[in-house]
Amino acid sequence: MKVLIAVNEFKGSLTSLEIGEIISDKLTSNYDYISSIVQPIADGGDGFLSIFQGFNKEKFTTINAAHEECDVNYLINLEKKEAVIEVAEVIGIKYLTEEQKNPHITTTVGLGKLISFLLDKGIEHFIIGLGGSATNDCGIGMLNELGIKFSDEYGATCKHGINELKKISNINTELVNDKLKNSRFTIISDVNNPLIGPNGSTYVFSKQKGLKEIEFQKVDSYIERFANLVNIKTNLNNALKEGSGAAGGLGFAFMTFCNATIQSGSQFMINYLGLEEIIQKMDIIVTGEGKLDRQSYMGKAPIEIAKIAKKFNKKVIFLAGSILDDELKDLSPEDENLIDASFSIQRKFTSLNTAMNKKVSKANIENTIIQIFNLLEFYNEY
Repeated sequence: MKVLIAVNEFKGSLTSLEIGEIISDKLTSNYDYISSIVQPIADGGDGFLSIFQGFNKEKFTTINAAHEECDVNYLINLEKKEAVIEVAEVIGIKYLTEEQKNPHITTTVGLGKLISFLLDKGIEHFIIGLGGSATNDCGIGMLNELGIKFSDEYGATCKHGINELKKISNINTELVNDKLKNSRFTIISDVNNPLIGPNGSTYVFSKQKGLKEIEFQKVDSYIERFANLVNIKTNLNNALKEGSGAAGGLGFAFMTFCNATIQSGSQFMINYLGLEEIIQKMDIIVTGEGKLDRQSYMGKAPIEIAKIAKKFNKKVIFLAGSILDDELKDLSPEDENLIDASFSIQRKFTSLNTAMNKKVSKANIENTIIQIFNLLEFYNEY
């Protein structure tokens, strides 16, 4: 029996590679008839760097979304003049405390510092995974580091968070980094939301970043005003385009001020890894992510992998930290049939912090996967 293990990162707990190796080790040591392949996956968010080959991993000192100095990983291939950046690694929400989550002041400046550094190193093509950001500033901090300056009516620089975005009255592109003009950006996103409106970055994503619901309408109006200023300056109206709302408006920033194309995170990953060809050779696909809910069916990598598996009549087992059955009861018959069996790895009632502990998660995954394949072995005997 051939098993492909391609599970998304359990955010805040185990990486995609760690989960894959845990499952593979358990299968190898308990079942002689099973061979497994571990494939780390990521659709633009946490763990994005792990899917790439042919790059060197290096570190850069910058600032995170909360203005704190930090060392971040990135990938580089100087021969090809390419670099890969994971936004979640640089200005990710996963690195902030609850007290630090505040889109009024969280900044994308640290991301801009990294891009500027790589431009100076001769990088001409950037592959950037947009998921997992802690910001909602439309990329003004990042753009400031690339030479696109924003100021208020008194000439003061505006580059940090919503508090300064709402004051912007002037945009100056005369100081833009010349190397930016000769570079191109492939932007990878697992969401297709526009920048503004009820399906935009503020209404859909900013609550988890620390913004209160009572502020949504006001902040969305600030962002709409900013987008109108940008439209007047550049004659580019990207605020309603799919993906412009990704990563708190970073999608909008890249579309408007950089030579950028945006791609679906899941489809980019599937094509880059050649997953369709791999899946054809497998018998069972083990996939999953931290939570199985309605959003899982909105372009997330595990469900997109399941679609390919079903194209070739393969069985799909889904592992999750939690499963929200109430959200799944209204799925279409087609979506319901994508997963043959889903399992929460939780073995007992426990706190979220305990459940996300690496040792606890590892033990829960091991116990769950053994029970699943014991059942399959029992079934095969008959």
